Amino acid sequence: MMNRRSTILIVDDTAELRDLLAMRVQVLGHQVEIAEDGCQALEMLESQLVDLVLLDIMMPEINGYQVLETMKADERLQHIPVIVISAIGEIDSVARCIQLGAEDYLSKPFNNVLLKARIEASLERKRLRDQEQRLFAQVEQERRKSEKLLLNILPEPAAERLKAGEQVIADSFEQTTVMFADIVNFSGLTADIPPTEVVAGLNGIFSNFDEIVRRYELQKIKTIGDAYMLAGGVPNPQPQHASLAAQAALEIMQASAVMRLGGQPFTLRIGLHSGAVIAGVIGLDRMAYDLWGMTVNIASRMEAQSEPGRIQVSQTSYELLKDGFSFETRGLQQVRGIGEMETYFLIGAR
Repeated sequence: MMNRRSTILIVDDTAELRDLLAMRVQVLGHQVEIAEDGCQALEMLESQLVDLVLLDIMMPEINGYQVLETMKADERLQHIPVIVISAIGEIDSVARCIQLGAEDYLSKPFNNVLLKARIEASLERKRLRDQEQRLFAQVEQERRKSEKLLLNILPEPAAERLKAGEQVIADSFEQTTVMFADIVNFSGLTADIPPTEVVAGLNGIFSNFDEIVRRYELQKIKTIGDAYMLAGGVPNPQPQHASLAAQAALEIMQASAVMRLGGQPFTLRIGLHSGAVIAGVIGLDRMAYDLWGMTVNIASRMEAQSEPGRIQVSQTSYELLKDGFSFETRGLQQVRGIGEMETYFLIGAR
């Protein structure tokens, strides 16, 4: 039994029947709207919200069949239940109306008890369908939120594989470039800055870096304290991984020159190295997409042993970039855990 006051549209070209139906529907506690023919009914449905339509079949110009067809073809109207009321009692007419999408059928002259039962049953079914749609919309909204959160944590290809049910997501990439950027003397700079300002400052700085990474179609891997790590060539291979990473490094260095941390200027050290990596997703409670291998270690050393305001690159990256960028030779450097390596400072694009 429906307790809510519903709006019911009565469509009939006979005034006496319209008035009789309207009176009986109002007695049931519902609001009534009246349409004198199919054309007027469709016009009203375009601009008014109704919960149920009581529809005559035989009408001039646009008959009940045509109104049904129009409603069920319109996404905005197809959810509205229709009870067909007609003097036609043949079974094929009933079947045609049901096939066109009518909720129920009553013959004229109609029985008041049947009219009440079928109106309230149709309204109850509509209420349940509407509730189902609302619940579905809520579930879909939550799904989109979860998916957005997942994409904030993982690259899209990895997220799609995870949703598809893969348990272990791991790949090898032979051609990548890894970049680390680190704020010089971060602890000293932030010693007298309130924690909220430190976090807000880092968020602003790294958000700016994120925009640069997206623009060059690279992959942000993670932040580690005041260090920022990105890679080119993962999770999708990129022939121009080194060039894109170098351009991003130059732009990040340039952008940092006008940024402030707690109101103070700061300087970056940046390091680049190219080579093979293993990439994958780890963790259950706090999943992360990460990289492993000697390439990551060397890129980190390139940053750690660079100079403030400079971008140090390895011999491997230099070979990939030398035709499109200008460099300053730094010479052999003793790289911790690696040994001697020829390194260069990236100056700019040619």
